[in-house]
Amino acid sequence: AWEGGMRGWLWVAVICGFGTPLWADTPHPVEAGLNACLDRPEGTTTHGMLQCMDAARAGWDLELNRTYAELRSRLEPAAQARLRTAQRQWLAFRDAEIAALEDIQTQAGGTMYQVMVAERVAALTRDRYVQLEASLEILRIAAQ
Repeated sequence: AWEGGMRGWLWVAVICGFGTPLWADTPHPVEAGLNACLDRPEGTTTHGMLQCMDAARAGWDLELNRTYAELRSRLEPAAQARLRTAQRQWLAFRDAEIAALEDIQTQAGGTMYQVMVAERVAALTRDRYVQLEASLEILRIAAQ
């Protein structure tokens, strides 16, 4: 038997993606919804793809907000304030990144770039959700 104890398991969680196994076969429900949307006949048009990407972005945004609220609720006041500051800075980064991506898309022209930018916008929110979920998982493991 492995003798790593709770700290050892915490490191395993860190190495394996903070509780999201690298070998997970089941996609997140938002990702599954995006895949299903893109698999529909309407999902093969530019307009349909943009709608699918926007729905995914909205889904990731809900997950992000839910995770952020739960994470904040588990933190002490000083850590809550630092998390709030970090989140506000991330929001400023996200908005600046979206503006830059839109400028790139405008310069590139063509409708295919709209879809590429929409995917990146959704991915920004998804990635932040994953980061916050990883931090939340650390607290869940520590509470056991």
